[in-house]
Amino acid sequence: MHKPVRIREAGLVKFCNNCGTANPQDALFCAKCGSAIGLVPISLEPDKALVQNPPRTDTGPDDILNRDAIEKGENIKKTDAPKRNWLVLVAALGSIFVIGALYFWLFIMDDLRESSVDEVSGNTEAGVTLEAKQMFAMTEANIRDRATTSGSQILGKLPRGSAVTGVVKLGMDGTSEWLELSDGKGFIAVVNLADTQPPEIAKSLNGKIWVADSALDIWAQPDTGASLLDRVSAGTKLTLSGLTLNDYIEVRLGNGGFGYLANGATILSRLGGRPITIIFNPQSCSFGGELGTEFAKIGTRLKSQWTELENREFADEEARDKAYAAAESKSSYVKLQRSFEGLSLTAIAQHFESQSLYFSDPPEKVIDVFRKKGFRIGSDGAFPSTELYAGISATRGEGAAYGKTELGCGV
Repeated sequence: MHKPVRIREAGLVKFCNNCGTANPQDALFCAKCGSAIGLVPISLEPDKALVQNPPRTDTGPDDILNRDAIEKGENIKKTDAPKRNWLVLVAALGSIFVIGALYFWLFIMDDLRESSVDEVSGNTEAGVTLEAKQMFAMTEANIRDRATTSGSQILGKLPRGSAVTGVVKLGMDGTSEWLELSDGKGFIAVVNLADTQPPEIAKSLNGKIWVADSALDIWAQPDTGASLLDRVSAGTKLTLSGLTLNDYIEVRLGNGGFGYLANGATILSRLGGRPITIIFNPQSCSFGGELGTEFAKIGTRLKSQWTELENREFADEEARDKAYAAAESKSSYVKLQRSFEGLSLTAIAQHFESQSLYFSDPPEKVIDVFRKKGFRIGSDGAFPSTELYAGISATRGEGAAYGKTELGCGV
């Protein structure tokens, strides 16, 4: 241990505490006694405070900040470090929240929207498919550049029975279904397609409208072992596509599909309407059966008209003769819809001195059917007759409005 030297300073001189002599400001030793006046005594004993609290050997962010502050001569505030820590934590949490929200909006929310659209589409677009499927043309189908018949261009034709592959999609109208071809070369309306190969048509009926004359079963395929699609009653209008090789009538259904009627040839013979039997005597121009009854009804009406005409008062005989002449030249027509051996009988007529039957078929076909029924008909279409005329010919004049062919008999 040493005795510390106390140094007093005043103004520009230093006073030695040992002898009191005044020394210059920068003097290290007293000029009189030689005592040190500018050195700070160094203790050889360790500081108790340092022994009890040894200095930290680790350094953290706060230590670095404090050391920087000491080097810059700044005051160290104990509350700055905790405050900065909270700011860093809040900023980190905010960044995580922003990133999470952005991810949710870009990916998860988009998936939810797509899932919602898929659910709605599944409920409203029953026929739409996501995978390609093979279908067959039931008629000659148009291939269009867009899924619509309005304003689209026809790129080509697909013959009946042709197979195509594509994806079924909704048309531009939002309701119709179209097959988008897998080769990307157009669209075909699904109403003209089917999932199975169509049967071969022996006779085309070109969409003829026929009113069913009895209850009929419509099958899914030209086979009574197939599933039953529908059962229609008499009076139902059916659109006929054609007669198949195995004796079924192919019909187009109201929903755009196709079905089949058994006993096609029999139905074909009734296409002109309810079957009728024609009983005809060319020698007397008489008709029997239903036709005889219909002509009798016409005769009754005409007789009543003649009675009224005879009882009418006229100004003179000239007026009477004129009225009679008008009545004699007037024919009475009655429309019928009957079928006879594949022919369509459309009307009958009572003229003043003759009667007529009208058919929608051409004369050569009508002549052929009557010949097959045993009637003798010449090359000119005339029946052999004694006194009256009977023959089959093309319609003319007023009768042309009732058909293509007339079977007439009379004076």
